Amino acid sequence: MISPYEGKDNSEFASITRKLVDDFPISRQELVEIVSEAWKDIYTSSFGNSELCIGKDIFIPAQATGVILEKLIAIKLSNRYPKAWRGGIHKSEKDIVCLYNDNNSFEIKTSSSASGLYGNRSTGHRSDNSVKSRTGYYLVVNYKLPTEIDPSKGIKKIRFGWIDDSDWVGQDKPTGQQASIGSELARLKLITLLE
Repeated sequence: MISPYEGKDNSEFASITRKLVDDFPISRQELVEIVSEAWKDIYTSSFGNSELCIGKDIFIPAQATGVILEKLIAIKLSNRYPKAWRGGIHKSEKDIVCLYNDNNSFEIKTSSSASGLYGNRSTGHRSDNSVKSRTGYYLVVNYKLPTEIDPSKGIKKIRFGWIDDSDWVGQDKPTGQQASIGSELARLKLITLLE
């Protein structure tokens, strides 16, 4: 996939990002609505005969919350647009797959940090044998998780935009477990939809 930022100066990045987000087939408002509905579903569902609730009886870590949120977003999109969107099934696919134009498929990154954007260790390493392209659209959701001590919860920030594979920087240590993009690049290539 060719980057829309290729050969462009950083001073042009913000306007390129606005155009990419404006041209995306799902509006900013609808993306916020879908994420908000999925978030609400996590905390209004119950499990088994005991009707245990996440955030009240069960407190799950950020990684598990991110997996559930991703799946719920995929379901909500496929229910609204069954011929257009579905969740990724194969390792070679993005988290959310656009059935009529793969360039619109996107990754979801979630974090319990206030505004951080992180990928796993492999995201920061280039490889010709990569299973899937990491270049493309990204939906980034930052949230506050409830705990036994502090039950407050909520979405802190929702951003959407385009990140290139080359934007990811892995940790220097060989044992480092995450990759990130710089805050300045995130500001230029992601548009804040909710804060």
